[in-house]
Amino acid sequence: MREEPKHISEDDLLAWPIIVAWIHYVSIMLMIASLLGEHLLLKQELTAAQAGTVQRLDIVYGASAAIVLITGILRMFLEKGAAYYNHHIAFHILFGIFVIAALISIYPTLVFLRWRSDTGAGRGQQLAQDQFKKIQMILRVEMTLLLLAPFFATWMAHGEF
Repeated sequence: MREEPKHISEDDLLAWPIIVAWIHYVSIMLMIASLLGEHLLLKQELTAAQAGTVQRLDIVYGASAAIVLITGILRMFLEKGAAYYNHHIAFHILFGIFVIAALISIYPTLVFLRWRSDTGAGRGQQLAQDQFKKIQMILRVEMTLLLLAPFFATWMAHGEF
């Protein structure tokens, strides 16, 4: 006997925006936590274990940022629609904040990636004073940008002033 194909009910479709929003929010929290962890652990002189932890936190930061971007795009289509967001200045500011944070995070990520062979061999890291200060400032700017993001996200969600 042939089984009838299952039809997706409207109730099944209503769950997706909730699931995607939840993944989006959890990824935002993970992104902020990993960035704060990097900032708190970063020192001029790091043991191999500390350097490895900073590297892993940076991977978590990058992965969670990618998930935030993907789920943000999905939410745009699952919720109010692209037209709503594309006409809103807060959306463009929020996206700009995200792009700036992503671009400035490239430098610390490249530095941390260069440590792979050393940390794999059990060697720590010694950052030059200027390099340490530069990475520290980049992490602080990223955290500041992420602190501003909820204002623009809330503005966007509630419409115009």
